[in-house]
Amino acid sequence: MSETLSASQGQSVESGAAESIGSFAVKFDAGASSRSKVLYANGRMQVKVQVVVAGVDRDGNVVAVSDEVMESIRLIHYDSGKTLRNGWRASTEQGRFTLAVAPTATVTENDGEEDSSGQQRVRTFWVSSENVETIQIGASVKFDNTIIRSNGTTLSSRHDSSINIEAILPVTYAVEQFRWQDVWYDGGFRNQRIYKYYLGLYPDARQVKLVDWIAEGSDKNVVFAFGNKTKGWNAAFQAGIMIRPDRQSIDVSLPFTDVVGWTPDAIRDIYHEKDYEVRVNDRIGELTVVQLLSPAARDQPPVDRSEVFRFTALDQFGTEHKLAIRTDFKERSFRLERG
Repeated sequence: MSETLSASQGQSVESGAAESIGSFAVKFDAGASSRSKVLYANGRMQVKVQVVVAGVDRDGNVVAVSDEVMESIRLIHYDSGKTLRNGWRASTEQGRFTLAVAPTATVTENDGEEDSSGQQRVRTFWVSSENVETIQIGASVKFDNTIIRSNGTTLSSRHDSSINIEAILPVTYAVEQFRWQDVWYDGGFRNQRIYKYYLGLYPDARQVKLVDWIAEGSDKNVVFAFGNKTKGWNAAFQAGIMIRPDRQSIDVSLPFTDVVGWTPDAIRDIYHEKDYEVRVNDRIGELTVVQLLSPAARDQPPVDRSEVFRFTALDQFGTEHKLAIRTDFKERSFRLERG
């Protein structure tokens, strides 16, 4: 009896292994019916694409495929059968910009893990494009030393499944559609002033959120303007700081002086600094610039660093907007321009 039971168990294990691919589907989500989506061709915006696979054992039962099989899955150009290329990229890492250009039908979302209910397994990719075009995307999987493609070209295992992604030209905006607003924040002590400038994007009275900025050679806050002993009215010291979007506050200091001495020959200035904590990035979807002004200069040589600061703002879709800030120390102002 024990020998018969052992043999039966051995047959069960053998028959439970996948001997072929039973189902092989490419979808936007594991439970989705939509077959097409739109993204901006900016190389950053991503669309979630999932490949759903199940095997069949020797008895015709649906079974899960192995990890090795799942790891072999690639996304392909449906027409050529080649892996995504020519500006198209499929990553297993989700980036920051995964919003849809326009709302799509509500579908059942998968959490991105490879194991799903039943015997089906799911592999998730995040697709982006740098080219303006529409393509049909399928998938390939390696099983039993054979590359099976979902474009119906594999004679030994025919599967036909794909989705369409349209990559459209990223939207650009006139500088007038950006809102550049200065707001008094703190000051009063010895006529020191702190202003916050907010940069937002509001085309056609709707907001497109700005979520980050890029400046050459820097991944930290940038002091893009700095003046000491300038000719600005009541502002011998001036500075402008572009704030990283992940910061909630910054510490700054402004100079002031005390005059000591009782006779003309003995009178001298004592230089001090007053510290401030400035709350920043307190408007959703807007970037923050901090302006510092003080009537007293620092006890240092004159400085006039007021060249045009060029940077790139990134919106919620990952699209770049090249902008610039022009500093005028005499007018104590920052002006937004096209970069």
